[in-house]
Amino acid sequence: MEKKFTFDIKTVACSLTAILFLFFNLIASKSYAQVSCPNQKVIFLQTFGTGTTPSSDPDVVTSGLTYQATGSLIGEGRYRVINNTQQKPEWQNSPDHTGDVNGKMMVINGQAETYYSHQIDSTHGFDPGTFTASLWIMNVDTMGLCGVNALLTNITFRVEYLSAANTWEPLTGSPYLAAPVPQTSPSAPTWIQLGSTFLLPQTGSFRVTSIRIVLSDGTIGGCGNDFAMDDVQFAACPEGGSLPVTFLGISARQTGSGVSVDWSSSQEINSNHFDVLKSADGNTNWESVASINAAGNSASVKKYSAFDPKPFGGINFYRVRQVDNDGNFTYTKTVSVNLNFAKIGISVLTNPFHNSLTVDFTSATTQPVFARLIDITGKQVAMEKWNVATGSSTQYFSNINGLQQGMYILNIISGSGEILFNNKVIKQ
Repeated sequence: MEKKFTFDIKTVACSLTAILFLFFNLIASKSYAQVSCPNQKVIFLQTFGTGTTPSSDPDVVTSGLTYQATGSLIGEGRYRVINNTQQKPEWQNSPDHTGDVNGKMMVINGQAETYYSHQIDSTHGFDPGTFTASLWIMNVDTMGLCGVNALLTNITFRVEYLSAANTWEPLTGSPYLAAPVPQTSPSAPTWIQLGSTFLLPQTGSFRVTSIRIVLSDGTIGGCGNDFAMDDVQFAACPEGGSLPVTFLGISARQTGSGVSVDWSSSQEINSNHFDVLKSADGNTNWESVASINAAGNSASVKKYSAFDPKPFGGINFYRVRQVDNDGNFTYTKTVSVNLNFAKIGISVLTNPFHNSLTVDFTSATTQPVFARLIDITGKQVAMEKWNVATGSSTQYFSNINGLQQGMYILNIISGSGEILFNNKVIKQ
């Protein structure tokens, strides 16, 4: 029996334990992109069905994953569609993200691979405009299981259309690299939703009739890169996106004694400026941190940054208000950062960089960190372990001369698995 498609999908109810509070603090400095839009129309929803019998899935890319019907999913790149995440004894014990004990999901022992591809065909065609692609995901390795070397899954969404030349072309906003998927406590296994908005461009007299979603895991195989995936969805936004600007992401991070707020856009229409706002509670008393001129009209990636030299003590909430030329305005999602001057501050000194990437640290203690560079396809291309000294110190990503020019994600994780830094850097 297959689960019915529904627009009212319930999330798993989790108790508000101290461990769950820690989980949200770990991911607080990284914003997950917009995954829905007003009055959206769901075009495709893959729930993986119901039942207790393991099965394969026709959308799996077999060069990336191998189906294993029975036994523990010990091997890297093995998967099955099943109704419980605990496909190794030490993994999380959880139903699918709706809480249905018979609801199936895809459970994967991950490795760096393109693992899922679904083509959506329409005889009537797709109108140019805004769409969303999303999924629900859980890191099935429990917090602390993998120690200081825990890996975190990095999912990249590619949303493409079949052109008049019979080639697959990206929608604006594709590819989209989602935030790493954190581990959670066995007492509170947690699903999160990943996804973003994408724009199907005008194609003249040619009408697009095929769109496909391609998912990749950019992290190498090993402890920590194990996950369950459910409810892959593609939807149309008849009222357009919620923002005149198509945002690629927004983040806030502690930089020394202040906070850096970074955001980027893939498209802007009649955009005048951005106001960076902060609040102590995330709901009231928003005050301006900075005003940054916008690009106006752009179809290319634009990156913006602002610095708050005097943040509040404790948790600070930030959002960006986009103001168009007519005075209308809309807001990004709100992100937060918990200032802890006794922990660690990170600044990238060479961005863009050439043959060496320089990173400054301020730390109250000597501690190990793990630094990774991830390319736009989600693939990890470099990884180093650094021992950060007490006080101010500098570390270098060396031996990266062979990297191609372009954008990368610099991801820095503490020895305990906390995400300390996750932002874009440019190789020139």
